[in-house]
Amino acid sequence: MRIGFNASLFGSPEIRGWTRYGLNLINALDREGHEITLFTPYAINQELTSRLSPGVRIVHTQTPRYWRWLSMDLPKLLKREKIELFHTPHHFGLPLNSPCPTVVTIHDAIEMQDRKMRFSDLRQFRTLPNKMDHWLTEKVAHQVITVSQYSHDRIVEQRPHLRGRVQVIPNAADPLFSPSFSPLPPQVQEQLNAAPYFFYVGGFEQRKNVPFMLKAFAESNLDSTRLVMAGGAASHGTALQAQIKELNLESRCLLLGRVDDAWLPGLYAGALAFVYPSLYEGFGLQICEAFAMGCPVIAADATSLPEVLGPGGETFNLDTTQQLSGLMKSIACDESYRDDLKKRAVTRSATFSWDETARLTARVYSKILSQN
Repeated sequence: MRIGFNASLFGSPEIRGWTRYGLNLINALDREGHEITLFTPYAINQELTSRLSPGVRIVHTQTPRYWRWLSMDLPKLLKREKIELFHTPHHFGLPLNSPCPTVVTIHDAIEMQDRKMRFSDLRQFRTLPNKMDHWLTEKVAHQVITVSQYSHDRIVEQRPHLRGRVQVIPNAADPLFSPSFSPLPPQVQEQLNAAPYFFYVGGFEQRKNVPFMLKAFAESNLDSTRLVMAGGAASHGTALQAQIKELNLESRCLLLGRVDDAWLPGLYAGALAFVYPSLYEGFGLQICEAFAMGCPVIAADATSLPEVLGPGGETFNLDTTQQLSGLMKSIACDESYRDDLKKRAVTRSATFSWDETARLTARVYSKILSQN
């Protein structure tokens, strides 16, 4: 099949969840023998370009106006390149007048409650480009792919007209999360100071619930153990630093900020456990990353996280911090329990595969094409 992808987010220097999904799906489809072409109005980030499979083509049409590219340039390009099906891997970015069938991946329903769109709003589209793009994409997509049953249920709850058009296909860990990972650079090893640590990587926004994790860690009273946190935005760092000081955790918490992708496998592999206290996730890709590195996982009993975690780790409720602090104590102090969690993580990791994700996605494509 000749498949086109919207790669407009590939211009960002930040490699986040949606970008990882698109990159790994594209490479896996290329391995399956499909002809993949990426379309973008922006230059693709050099690191992402280096990680694309050699067979993937890029059609870069530089334009200062995204809407012109999406509504006018892109449909012409799809026709010129004889694309059979066009897929946007990130909630938005389907042209209204596509010459071929279209697919969108909607990873979660977090934004849907705020995306109420009426026909009377169409005249405001110049001031509501993001809202309009999401709305049009939901309307014109022949098929929606989502990444968990939880997300599926929330999407059809918020958008009843999509019922019967949403297919669940899970994510998997990026191939960089493998036993042959690169060692951590000396400056990071020096910061870790050979102390046992719990690890968190992700955003620091409210739904990530990081203050809850800090409070539970303080209550665990594991004086020789540290909490290492990577990611987050600088704008949230000040509030976290204030809480860390208030909890007297300054010597036991390490904020690494955004880290190089190559550091993440080593940070997972060296941790006592990966802790995920999030209030809302459509999937929770970091769980798969931790699994792939044989890292024990403890995650909130919330939204999609228990579904992805399965038997691969332990959950904790968010009513109080008592259960999380108790799990931290058990993992830090009981080596046999920790080893059991490692084995469970490795076993669960084998159930997630980008090659399988690509096969299931190609099956969706074939079904659409057979009906058009």
